Amino acid sequence: MERKCVLNSWSKEEVRAVIRYEWARGVSGTEIHNRLVTVYGPGVMSKQMVRRWCRTFIDGRQQVEDIPRAGRTRMATTDANVGKVDDMIRANRRITIDEVAEELGISHERVQNIIHDIRRYRKVSARWVPRQLTSTHQDQRMAVSLEHLVRYRENGNEMHLLVFAQFVEDLSL
Repeated sequence: MERKCVLNSWSKEEVRAVIRYEWARGVSGTEIHNRLVTVYGPGVMSKQMVRRWCRTFIDGRQQVEDIPRAGRTRMATTDANVGKVDDMIRANRRITIDEVAEELGISHERVQNIIHDIRRYRKVSARWVPRQLTSTHQDQRMAVSLEHLVRYRENGNEMHLLVFAQFVEDLSL
């Protein structure tokens, strides 16, 4: 019985390390590709790219990480710009990527990279929100929840009346 297990997440370096290992064992590029597809799924890497990596290892390459390439460096994705983008989003959760790009004088793509990949924000109901709560946010939520629980235990159903009265008062303002 053949075991099929598709891993949903993987890195380029992980796949390249598997290719290097299988190549060192003498497995052909086509067979390596078939094994990768069995474990990682059909979108892992093309057969041609697997063969190219095998040739690269034959030529003597040892590392599986990307080699830094010559070209223009990313000047827009600096710590200062990341901080500015974060400050702008915290000040206005409804700000758009184009507004941030125009304000900072950097490209739409760089702002999008900072927001989504570096700061890990996502849009929910036209607002930017962090994808995961920080430990500080988790502690704050826990403290507020415990406070409400204590109030409920002390006041019972009267707490609902207090909350409703406060809500009505806020509406009248």
